[in-house]
Amino acid sequence: MNIKKSLLTALLASIFTACSSIAALAQQGDVEKSADQPEGGESFASMAGSPVPYEDLFRPLAYSNIRISPDGRHFAAGKVRDDGQMDGVIIDRKTMQVKSVLQMAGAYGVSNIRWANKERVLFSFSFSSATSEDGGAFGIAGMNVDGSRQEMLWRGSDDYGGNEGAMLLDKIDDEHYRVAVYPSGAGMKFPYQYLYKLNIYSGKNARIARSPVRGGSPIFNKDGDITHWVGSLPSSFKHTVVATQTTGGDWSEDVYDLSRGAFIPVAWTQEEDWMWYTDTLEASTKGLYKVNVKTGEKKLVYRHPKVDYDTIFFDDDGNPWGAVINYDYPQVVYLDEENHYAQTHKRLQGTFTNHYVRILNRTDDGNEWVVHVGGDRHPGNYYLYNQFDGALKFLANQANWIDPALIPATHPVRFTARDGLEINGYLTLPVNKEAKNLPLIVLPHGGPHGPRDYWGYNKERIVFANAGYAVMHVNFRGSGGYGRDFEYDWYGHWGLEMQDDLTDATYWAIKSGIADKDRICIYGASYGGYASMMGVAKEPDLYKCGIGYVGVYDLNIFMNAGDVQLHEAGRKYQVEALGSTAEKRAAQSPLQKADRIKVPVFLVQGMRDVRVHWDHYIAMRDALAERNHPLETLVAPRASHGAREHDSQKEIYCRMIDFFDRHIGDRKPTDPPAQDCVPEGATGLEYEYYERAARG
Repeated sequence: MNIKKSLLTALLASIFTACSSIAALAQQGDVEKSADQPEGGESFASMAGSPVPYEDLFRPLAYSNIRISPDGRHFAAGKVRDDGQMDGVIIDRKTMQVKSVLQMAGAYGVSNIRWANKERVLFSFSFSSATSEDGGAFGIAGMNVDGSRQEMLWRGSDDYGGNEGAMLLDKIDDEHYRVAVYPSGAGMKFPYQYLYKLNIYSGKNARIARSPVRGGSPIFNKDGDITHWVGSLPSSFKHTVVATQTTGGDWSEDVYDLSRGAFIPVAWTQEEDWMWYTDTLEASTKGLYKVNVKTGEKKLVYRHPKVDYDTIFFDDDGNPWGAVINYDYPQVVYLDEENHYAQTHKRLQGTFTNHYVRILNRTDDGNEWVVHVGGDRHPGNYYLYNQFDGALKFLANQANWIDPALIPATHPVRFTARDGLEINGYLTLPVNKEAKNLPLIVLPHGGPHGPRDYWGYNKERIVFANAGYAVMHVNFRGSGGYGRDFEYDWYGHWGLEMQDDLTDATYWAIKSGIADKDRICIYGASYGGYASMMGVAKEPDLYKCGIGYVGVYDLNIFMNAGDVQLHEAGRKYQVEALGSTAEKRAAQSPLQKADRIKVPVFLVQGMRDVRVHWDHYIAMRDALAERNHPLETLVAPRASHGAREHDSQKEIYCRMIDFFDRHIGDRKPTDPPAQDCVPEGATGLEYEYYERAARG
């Protein structure tokens, strides 16, 4: 098992993590391409000569969540159907044929799978929509392996007016699970969490607890009793509350300011009075400690000096065997070399070099293991590993239409910023091109505080690199993952040192010979859209064009419009992140620097965006249009904070590539835009090319 994100983390992510646009692509299906399936026209711009057909990069994954049954006789999996939703299927191990299917009507699809016992599987479902800012309400269904006793086990409760999500926690026995309930789309409200005992056959449930703190996640001892809750202050975005049960049954609370460090319980060990804790008090990066709660004795188990660990893996007895770090490539650090999980993973990792191996589950006898193997050039494959004889059997390819040899590779990079701070990032290079004097797209991530970029299969960077562009992601200061100081010390520095890191990354790419200094553009979504417009304003001679997608363009608008400022914690975040005075916010806003922008700009916006309000787009568009600036715009009427509909996504990225082609590619700025970016059968988005602007 692994440490799961607390509800607090999930809620913060839902508020501050930008829709990094293509990251929002849903895993929707596995539809084989027929002979008459449209390939896209010449639009799919200069894409005709790209190594991978444009449409193939947008095809949904075929399988997800493959898990083996406790007795090894069946597999459960998510399988895409023609309408794009994912069904739950049971596959007979002997014949490898689908034995039974669980299908939900409407816009609901499988998001997670859990074997409850050898005869019954639990499926978590999520709701998808064109405008949803999160996963929507979650439900839980169950089905026996023969297809019998299909039941919707959880349809919600009345704890929050009937708009609740439900998350499976741990197993109580073969007939019962604990379920955590919270309001869907809770945002910064930091609600109380309710726990239920759920019968996985009948759906009968009973409430067993309510968190004493907001946004609380429970910690159970070996007897199944809750000893701690880890939650949040409803009035703060950066304070964690640890509630500990006292001998009298009450709860004592410790409050930690995450910017100064925290000491957070994670789980109980198998030893009496000992717990696992995460620490950022002793050092900036996360450390895993073993702590005696009676004596206070602490033992450091692991800490990386540069980056936080992302996950700690535990075996079935609760012993930590591995820590995942992402300093450059993802790496599993083995905390206990003798642990059977660590030994198994080490053997598999040795087999699949240059890939990331995840152990998903195993049979009750511990002999057979389902593993997922992924990398930067393919979404991944599933395998069955036999620990007894070392045999490795292929199970499924998540995208068999993708040839890894044709997918651009991603490489970790490091450089020193102008003030001496080490900055990490990733560079994706087009195939069949020498890494020399390439056109470059600098792509800052959203957030900005908390999220970061990782090595791996990323559709957005691949779409651009497949079109012939080098793509650079930068974990600029303020990003998560590099310790509390790297993240929290740079609140209030939007457009300042945070922006300088992107500038320094661009100059590093030029100096290294990878990028052609005359063919560089910057593009990003949400905060990335802010950084893109600030980049072309602050460095008017460095970039040849800029694209802002659902971007923050005026920090004072951001203070007063949108959903972040609707709650006290969100308002406090804005003051610390954006600045406490209107003058400071204006000085750090790209809108106020529009007259410095020299290069063509492309603005993309969802009309229903409640995270970054429509006013940002209108203000930036009008400021540029009034100056007869070279400008193009694209509006998705049904989209919120980034388009989620497949046709909209394909049109947006087609038009972005067309824009890049005319400014840093093989075409000219005076060339007309492509006319055939609208997918066949789609209505098309609202695109405008400002004819009166001077170009060339």
